[in-house]
Amino acid sequence: MKRRTRKNLQIRCIIGGLIFVSVIILLTFSFIKLDKAVRPSAQMQAEQLSEHTAYQIITDTVSRYIAESDCTYSKFSTIVYDESGNVASVEALADNINRVQSELALHINKELHSSGKTQAEIPLGNISGSYLLADKGPVIKIGICPIGTAEVKLTSTFDSAGINQTRHRIYAEISADMASSFPLYSFETKVKFDYLIAETIIIGDVPDYSVKAWAET
Repeated sequence: MKRRTRKNLQIRCIIGGLIFVSVIILLTFSFIKLDKAVRPSAQMQAEQLSEHTAYQIITDTVSRYIAESDCTYSKFSTIVYDESGNVASVEALADNINRVQSELALHINKELHSSGKTQAEIPLGNISGSYLLADKGPVIKIGICPIGTAEVKLTSTFDSAGINQTRHRIYAEISADMASSFPLYSFETKVKFDYLIAETIIIGDVPDYSVKAWAET
């Protein structure tokens, strides 16, 4: 009788162990499947929020800098004419360009890092990727913060503005690395923005070497 009771107990222990292992395996596979389904949507949401946060901070900083500084076209470029009044060259003022790049980068990095870690909230349904669950469910907080250093480079474009007219635009290309994280996930995103700094209309043909020289500045 005792042997039978002990044997039954052993069988129950074995069955219980098998059930426990089966549950663990099932939960593991379910988590892996859920992770594969949710991660792309979670990453997209995190990237969008990181880009939006960086865009707001950088836009405000650039707008304020342009308003407070003398960012006119003549600060960055000068047009040289020959004796006949034709455009001889369009020269980039490298010293001013380098100074504005440095100052603007300094202001942007200061604002990005002083903002510290910001938080945004999104409904859990948005991460599921389901249209039916969009904007539904409990709210999840996403932490967003800058990593590394933002970079600024002034570039320009030349394009036709009409007959015998060329539009010269000067842009600030700004890139920054952002990190975002929320429960179980963390992502890094590189954001890039272009801002128009100054522009002018040049009457006459712009020599090709001037366009090339500006591109190499």
